[in-house]
Amino acid sequence: MTTRTDGARAYLWELQAQIADAQGRRGRHANQRRVSALRELVDKLPPGEQPDADTVEALRLQQRWPPCGPEESYHSHYIIHSLADRIEKYLPDPFIRPVLGSLDTGEINAVTLLAPDARTHLVIFESELFTFANLFSKAVAMAMPFEDTGGGRTAFSVHPDKVRRHLKHSPDAILRFADVVRAYLFEGEPSRARPYHAPHPIDVQASILRDGLELFVLGHEYGHVLLDHLAESQSPRRVPGTADGELTEVTWKWKQEHDADTLGWFLCTKVMTEKYDLAFSHAGTELFFSACEVLERALSLLVEGRSEAHPASPTHPPIAERRDALRTLLRDERQGESAIILGTAIQDIVDILWEPTAPHLLGLLKRGQQPDPRWTANLTTL
Repeated sequence: MTTRTDGARAYLWELQAQIADAQGRRGRHANQRRVSALRELVDKLPPGEQPDADTVEALRLQQRWPPCGPEESYHSHYIIHSLADRIEKYLPDPFIRPVLGSLDTGEINAVTLLAPDARTHLVIFESELFTFANLFSKAVAMAMPFEDTGGGRTAFSVHPDKVRRHLKHSPDAILRFADVVRAYLFEGEPSRARPYHAPHPIDVQASILRDGLELFVLGHEYGHVLLDHLAESQSPRRVPGTADGELTEVTWKWKQEHDADTLGWFLCTKVMTEKYDLAFSHAGTELFFSACEVLERALSLLVEGRSEAHPASPTHPPIAERRDALRTLLRDERQGESAIILGTAIQDIVDILWEPTAPHLLGLLKRGQQPDPRWTANLTTL
């Protein structure tokens, strides 16, 4: 018997196939062949020989997780469901995982879409979010001067004055930051940014920031589910490449968004504090807010010629208000003050990196480059 979830997943797969057709990328991911190849590899092993641990884990996850769509990136599928596994450890039983997936949404975020049955919700990540989060985190970590303090330890500085001095003598972080923002806005793919290898300490620092960012994004969407939020309204979301050109997005009241932020932040920090203190556990949430502000400013700059973050939107409170609400919450937490200090420093570092990036983007626009259609498809008034 087909369930509502099966129907919603089939709808998602059809949207992914339509976009793949429109982009001339049908069959790029070949996920069914991947599954078959793994099983064939195991079947062909000599008697008594066991598959390696990575193959065993891949098959185990494929059996436990919902299937990956034929036109969905397995990399995104793996990240999304790995994040879900980590968060769901802290949820009460029974919890039914919503339909999760990725699409070209034109949003540095996850959005909630409504399936054709008008009852089933799908939590959909922007397909390029994870690549962007990785490169954005690396650029921010690279902006922090660091030194080896011995014993395998590294000390990073986040003081704005030290960051500015570091960037003056070593501007690589500025170039990498500008490049990933450029690749995302003008080409729609942060993977078009120039590849590079960062020193190991920077990779470690960046992975902490990226991990927290991704957990907060999914935690926020789980917040809506766990709080039994009813949709305040529905609005069309233009998604280039789909047959109708528009999907139905679920929108929430601002209070619901704040409540989902609070619960999402709690789930994110619950997972992150398994390994880190509260300040590091909160840092990725701060980076998410700053990333949203950067792209809001960039779109405002490219469309209206001035760099401004959105004061508000019909679906979400202003980023500054959301950030302040969580910092207010932190003041009642042990180690909360250190988390606010680090969060403020991350906001300052992103602002410092944005200063030379803005004129660079404006220069590209004046030379005739235009933003990728996914960014302008859903613009109203900036």
